Amino acid sequence: MAITALYLDKLNIHMEKMLLERMPEGVDVRFLDPVMGRKGELEDADVFIDTTYPVTRETIDAAPNLKLIQRTGIGVDMIDMAYAREKQIPVSVCRGFNSVSVAELAVLNILALYRRLPFMDQTTKDGAFHTWLHRHKSYELTGKTVGIVGAGNIGRNVIQRVRAFDTTILYYDPFRLPEKAEQELGITYTPLDSLFRQSDAVVMAGLPLNDGTRGMVGREQIQSMKKTAVLVDTAREQLVDREALADALVSGDIIGAAIDTFEPLPQDDPIYRAKDANLIVTPHIGAATYDNYDRVFRLCAGNLKRLMRGECAERTI
Repeated sequence: MAITALYLDKLNIHMEKMLLERMPEGVDVRFLDPVMGRKGELEDADVFIDTTYPVTRETIDAAPNLKLIQRTGIGVDMIDMAYAREKQIPVSVCRGFNSVSVAELAVLNILALYRRLPFMDQTTKDGAFHTWLHRHKSYELTGKTVGIVGAGNIGRNVIQRVRAFDTTILYYDPFRLPEKAEQELGITYTPLDSLFRQSDAVVMAGLPLNDGTRGMVGREQIQSMKKTAVLVDTAREQLVDREALADALVSGDIIGAAIDTFEPLPQDDPIYRAKDANLIVTPHIGAATYDNYDRVFRLCAGNLKRLMRGECAERTI
């Protein structure tokens, strides 16, 4: 059975080629907005391959032959899951695939903020040589206390990496891990407010966006942080009160923050009031590595093979 797979998002030519090279024989791969590949329409699709494109009720209804929605990530907030279930259309997610890429970005951000690399890089390129300016407020990660919010695959990968710096690791998750897992990971469960007070670096790691997590880090938590602390959000920007975060950065209540935003922030977003502070903002690049998308596209290919054999896709929710 031949099937048509439609990629919904805009890819560059290199990523289109990469996807096409990994697709199995018998799959007609099309693109809603192609660069080099074949143009497709929603109505053509047996399978949607989706990164950030909103898969609404209307999008699903426009594809009468739809048999699978294949995510290239783990979140499903861009998909009308209730309607997909009603229509009995499975959704496959790449759970665990992006953990290494996102965890590496989180650790990179901590180190960059501690050494004030955004400022140092730009001013040195501009011809200034501030070798003495920030020595009294630059820090090592070694020996610090790191708080991990979210102990799923991404959080555990962050834990694994920061342990190499001889850190003390606290964690908070709405679902506490078994005691044996905590001991094996070398971590201590800590309520959220206490974690923010005690940590030198806090990482928001892989939490989903839902009614229970939206705005979970507010002004109270941010103001309770150490003045030498940094906050790194590689989960969802909506988890954190960005106005309170901007205030803390501008006033020097914390020394730095990094946000990997999942959607474009308007130029009047409160966080940009702190653009001259020790702030890193990136455009949803946590999972955006060649290595991760090699894993992702191979999972997509495997699921398409299963569909052609009349089997169920893997990692469906």
